[in-house]
Amino acid sequence: MSTFPEAVYQIVRQIPKGKVATYGQIAMLAGRPRASRIVGAAMFRAPAGLPCHRVLYRDGTLCCDQA
Repeated sequence: MSTFPEAVYQIVRQIPKGKVATYGQIAMLAGRPRASRIVGAAMFRAPAGLPCHRVLYRDGTLCCDQA
């Protein structure tokens, strides 16, 4: 049995190039539709090489956009 963060990472790995998903969509796919903040926490601690740039807020902005 995998932990919730591991399930999140597996889902994020499956996002194709050129496509994006929201924290809420990932939470729903992981079986916990109200856990978008937990998805955000998992993404903050994501392993190197995970395509985190494909995960956006529901308004389409990046979480790490520090311009």
